[in-house]
Amino acid sequence: MGTSLRRAVLTAATGAALAALALPPAAHAAADVTVNPSAVAPGGRFTLAAYCGATATSAEVSGTAFGGPSEITLNPFTDGGPGAFNAELTVPATTLPGTYQLSVTCSDGETGTGTLVVSPTGAPAGGGGSTSQGPSRALLGAGGGLLAASGVGAFLMLRRRYRGHHAA
Repeated sequence: MGTSLRRAVLTAATGAALAALALPPAAHAAADVTVNPSAVAPGGRFTLAAYCGATATSAEVSGTAFGGPSEITLNPFTDGGPGAFNAELTVPATTLPGTYQLSVTCSDGETGTGTLVVSPTGAPAGGGGSTSQGPSRALLGAGGGLLAASGVGAFLMLRRRYRGHHAA
């Protein structure tokens, strides 16, 4: 091998090595992780769902962040499609209020993080209003009657204005 050919090969190898070092390592795609409800009181239950890639066959989460077991295997969640997993978990009664990051690892290498908020009272109350049980026929009827009455009133006012304008 000639000197110039050796230099060219050595230069190419050095350039490839430097390029490989300069590029960040290939990252796995992120799994979508949800916590529902997102705020729970100590002793309360929540559902953790992880949506990994379609080729994932399992997923697990470390519960040590909120005082749970170190490895929790999530169950396949067929309604979520391929690569979907979930588990219903309980926050230990001794867990202090705060925000906890739950890291999920999927068998296909994807990882994701969900946020659990442990509060002294759990999630804020979010309902009990008139729409919590669906639409009310009485309220719909009253609203429809008011709408019809305003339409009739507008028609009469326009009619009066129209007659007064041409009478002069």
